[in-house]
Amino acid sequence: MKNKIEQEKTQSYHFVIVGYGDFNKIIQKLNNNLKFYRLENQGSFKLKEIIYDLENNLLSDAGIVISKLYQDKKTMLSVRKLSTLPGQLKRPSKKFILGELDAQKEPKDISLEIAQAIENSFVTNFTVDLDAFVKQTIAKIEIDIEARAYRIIGGNGYRAKIFFEKALYKDLKSGKKVSGQGVTLELPTGEENEEGNKEILAVIDDKVLDLVRYDLSRFEIAKKLLYPVQEEDVANLPEDED
Repeated sequence: MKNKIEQEKTQSYHFVIVGYGDFNKIIQKLNNNLKFYRLENQGSFKLKEIIYDLENNLLSDAGIVISKLYQDKKTMLSVRKLSTLPGQLKRPSKKFILGELDAQKEPKDISLEIAQAIENSFVTNFTVDLDAFVKQTIAKIEIDIEARAYRIIGGNGYRAKIFFEKALYKDLKSGKKVSGQGVTLELPTGEENEEGNKEILAVIDDKVLDLVRYDLSRFEIAKKLLYPVQEEDVANLPEDED
């Protein structure tokens, strides 16, 4: 694996479906209101994400989430930077991709590369031995997802995606499982895509009232469902504990 780390070229937004809305009706509303775009059915797919952390959650508490993603017969390693801003100032997390790796490898096996990637990609100056911390990481949470996807196609090469996801969140130590569902919107980054992104988000906010946005990553959603606390935003997350 190379030491090079690249920021993911898409930005994900997560939503819950409220009321009696369903994904088919959501797609129809988008079709009706996105006049200069078309939606293309991309079919279904599955993916699995394993979240790694120290036993005491030191990395994620500091806003760093290391995960391994299995999709399309590929295994990718990523580092997610969580927003630490409070309330409405909170922003979607940023994900940095370290590249494809052997499916059997864990972060501790490439701890130096991950530590260097974190130091090179985060503004924060770390005064701790990140390599030593990464070597102590263990698999904490498993997220299994079944998704239906549509591509949103606009002029000049604009491409975005929207997914309906059914997820099973599992705490790997206790075995606790919680299921949930929601919608993920994946928008392309770059100045050339800003106008299209704003238009799609505005249509969802104004016309697709079945969707309520959470500026949370999958890890943050998993944490809130598996380890519930008395927070207002947890009550609206659909869940069904096994």
